[in-house]
Amino acid sequence: MQKLFLATLLLLLMATAAHASPFTGKHSTGKTTVEQTELQQHKAGFFALQYSKMLRNVNLAQRAMRSKMTTLGREIKKNPNGQAFWSFLLFSFLYGIIHALGPGHGKSIVFSYFLGRKGTLLKGVLMGHLLTAVHTLSAVVVVLGAYFLLNLKGSRALSSASEPLKMTSYYLIIGLGIFILLHALYEAVSRYRKDSSTKKEADNKGIITVSIISGLVPCPGVALLLSFALSLNLLTTGLLGAVFFTMGMGITTSLFGIASIHSRKMLMHVAGKSSTAVAVLHTSFSIIAGTVIIATGWLLIATSQF
Repeated sequence: MQKLFLATLLLLLMATAAHASPFTGKHSTGKTTVEQTELQQHKAGFFALQYSKMLRNVNLAQRAMRSKMTTLGREIKKNPNGQAFWSFLLFSFLYGIIHALGPGHGKSIVFSYFLGRKGTLLKGVLMGHLLTAVHTLSAVVVVLGAYFLLNLKGSRALSSASEPLKMTSYYLIIGLGIFILLHALYEAVSRYRKDSSTKKEADNKGIITVSIISGLVPCPGVALLLSFALSLNLLTTGLLGAVFFTMGMGITTSLFGIASIHSRKMLMHVAGKSSTAVAVLHTSFSIIAGTVIIATGWLLIATSQF
């Protein structure tokens, strides 16, 4: 039961990460009164505050990296073949790793998907990188399309061109969650009638479908990186930076999938050889996965209105 509680707590933390984005949400000034801090501690509790502190540190690290990359970009403008070019690519890779640790729906989707389905290490890595690739490619298409076709730059390009795509993706995420939830309930009823313990495994078709649907939302990190490069007329550098960013972000996202896969294996091992216990755990995981994905889509729609 203790292991089940810890795994459930981890799942809730993954779902919490989908609430906001450090690029589109409001930033804290970092100045809070003692009374405000005490009120936050009373309302949120110790673990919620620690999680909040971690996200704040992630945001600060991203700002520091963007500042460094801004300096490197200007150096590349002066000397395209210098050391600054390679440093820019390295920082793009590290930026992608850190960016994925911040708020975002991708980690919640990957974690929830493998919680409800038996997966392998390879499939966890595949989904993490595929979802990330679609996520960043969407941003590249939006930024370049807005820049060359609509003559829009920076945040105007991202906000005006990506809004319909984001809302479509959010509703598709809710639809995906409803499908997983209903399918889990259908399996539960069928298993009860036939007294079987069929296990649902993650397949490539499902991984590709979920990755495309969830990744349609443009990545704000890549959008900022590419918009900055375009402002300096460094299109090639910006595109290469986006590729390295994608590789770094894919590593972090994949780790969440691997964590989910191992958590599921651990709990199935605890259930032992009891077919009833295994069936109950499998159904519970699938229902939780569908519910979390629905909640993720709903929260994305709700927060996009502000």
